[in-house]
Amino acid sequence: MKKNLILSILSGLLLGFSWPTKGQSLLIFFSLVPLLILIRRVNDSNKKYKNTITFFLSYLSFFLWNLITTWWIYNSTEFGASFAILVNSSFYSLMMVIYRISLNIIPKITSEILLLSMWISFEKFHLNWDFSWPWLNLGNVFSDSIYFIQWYEYTGVFGGTLWIIVVNLLITNLIEKWGEIFSRKEIILKALTVISLVIIPIIFSIIIYKSDTHSDKE
Repeated sequence: MKKNLILSILSGLLLGFSWPTKGQSLLIFFSLVPLLILIRRVNDSNKKYKNTITFFLSYLSFFLWNLITTWWIYNSTEFGASFAILVNSSFYSLMMVIYRISLNIIPKITSEILLLSMWISFEKFHLNWDFSWPWLNLGNVFSDSIYFIQWYEYTGVFGGTLWIIVVNLLITNLIEKWGEIFSRKEIILKALTVISLVIIPIIFSIIIYKSDTHSDKE
């Protein structure tokens, strides 16, 4: 339990410290990895009340994330800050519980697609209800790094959310399978796949940015 608690806290801190305006946005690409690892550990364990444990540990991660990134709402409204932090954390935690349950019902790749679908659907929902709070949509983490996300003009901010979650899932799977990979070549190829998935969209974005800048000068 102690190790899982550390993983939960680590994930919350990485999420919080990746966020603008003073965060390091590239941290987002492995910020969910500790949480995903602990959820799979809980699922594979012999513990009772797995859903409760998953919710509690996930809630701690998301509470830290929300607290670090949205504490300043308190300066405007105490109720608003409390609601945003406590309720928002609950929604994310519920998604992780559903994800854990799905690991026992459907293939892992399908569970990962379910997690992606739930997360993006929740972000979409967050744009359209009375308590709209899109600031923590994952794709917004690069709002201070415009060179990275020029391709949002084709996918919207949800393309950024998809990008981030896919990379986190790939890193999690790589870590889990590390002991089963004996060939150095396999390790390098899998690592290069993850790195390429991060770098290629950024390179593409920089090309778009420079092309647009050049066109404006003309």
